[in-house]
Amino acid sequence: MANIFKSPRSMLSQAKRHLSKLETDINAFVRDKPWTTVIEKDVDGLTNLIKVKFTRQLSEELPHIVFDCANNLRPVLDQIAFGIGRKHTGADPKSAKFPFGPTETDMLNNLAGGCKDLPAEIRDLFAAFKPYKGGNNALWALNELCNAPKHKMIYPIGIGGVGLGLGGNFVVGAGGILILNTWDSDKNEIIYASFPDGAIQGNPNFHLAFSVALDEVDEIIRGQHPVKVLRSMTGEVE
Repeated sequence: MANIFKSPRSMLSQAKRHLSKLETDINAFVRDKPWTTVIEKDVDGLTNLIKVKFTRQLSEELPHIVFDCANNLRPVLDQIAFGIGRKHTGADPKSAKFPFGPTETDMLNNLAGGCKDLPAEIRDLFAAFKPYKGGNNALWALNELCNAPKHKMIYPIGIGGVGLGLGGNFVVGAGGILILNTWDSDKNEIIYASFPDGAIQGNPNFHLAFSVALDEVDEIIRGQHPVKVLRSMTGEVE
């Protein structure tokens, strides 16, 4: 019999290629530093806003790479189950998949109903990975990422995690600096912080760093760096 894991290994390799491209493209964007830091008056005329303005947006291709990677990873699990089921039964199995569920109980029910053509030790192995929310969150989030509504697949990436250092000769007085870190997708800018008039005396220098984050996805991975998330998912699948 041919290698039953040939197809899932190929899918896994393709997912890794997508992940590598995603990391390369994000690093290139960060390296180019297409942003500037400014201080603007708020509409109240009394508060100053520290803003990070981007001169260009993240590539529209990045969300598609995220989902291409996820949608190569997810079928690997079912292909593994199918291959094992075929070897075990000697025919194309009708009940051989990788079980998921929002809870452990749901996962076990899915396992009982959807994995009947798998050997008992394989069913036990799959269950041991705890592919449910609160169990193995990387696997659970992978399944959710692949099942996200189509409109959420268009812009799953936002800009967040800004870090702003202050250097130079200055003093922070009454009122202090309030950290906001609010992303405005319409204006392609981050309102990082605010401070009242007179709160900063002197000439501060702003040192900016930021990360790219997943946006409209499951709460478990929302706000996290997509490369980190997908690398964790890849490790679990592998």
